[in-house]
Amino acid sequence: MLELFQITGSCSFAARAALEEAGAEYTTVDVHPRRRDDAPSFSAANPLQRVPALRDGDEAVYETGAVLLYLVERLPGQTLGPAQGEPGRGELMRWVTWLSNTLHGAFQPLTNPQFLTDDPAGHEGISRKGWQKLDAHGRYLEAELAGRPWCLGEEFSVADIYLYMLKGWENYSDDYILGGAGLAAHYERVGARPAIARTRELDDLDERLIRYHPELRGGKSIV
Repeated sequence: MLELFQITGSCSFAARAALEEAGAEYTTVDVHPRRRDDAPSFSAANPLQRVPALRDGDEAVYETGAVLLYLVERLPGQTLGPAQGEPGRGELMRWVTWLSNTLHGAFQPLTNPQFLTDDPAGHEGISRKGWQKLDAHGRYLEAELAGRPWCLGEEFSVADIYLYMLKGWENYSDDYILGGAGLAAHYERVGARPAIARTRELDDLDERLIRYHPELRGGKSIV
């Protein structure tokens, strides 16, 4: 049985959405964001104590991109993307790696510049540079998605789930919008899929990926 260590409403959303999309049997361990040592076996699944982390028997997989690509292999033929040796596999790996390496951390300078400098005077400049980089990423995504419904063209994959989650993070900034009409339409298409809607419900999220109950994680108080 697959075991997902998660914090609802966090980046573990993508892994849970992939599991739901595949109709997989899995269990969840809700990690307290402020008391991560409380979660049984979490450190064994990921010594960095970050989510998502996946246990599959003796296998432990962590980092969002790695978990998603692992699930493609682990759950073949379940609309998660081409497996090794199949057409489109290289493109899938490129997408997931770019999303993980480049876009995943790109919102931090915009939304949390205080994590990047101890000098409050530097916050404005860091945020401005973060905005500029996100704008460049948005232009790149618009070009990549032009004329195609999904990241890989006609085939839905975990790359679409990952991009959907990261696009949704714009709603945690005051007034930033990533990309243009193409990316917005992609977000709507992914969000309309039944498995994605079900994952939002399980994670207590609205259609903007904003928590209905910010004080709760997995139905329990974070205080």
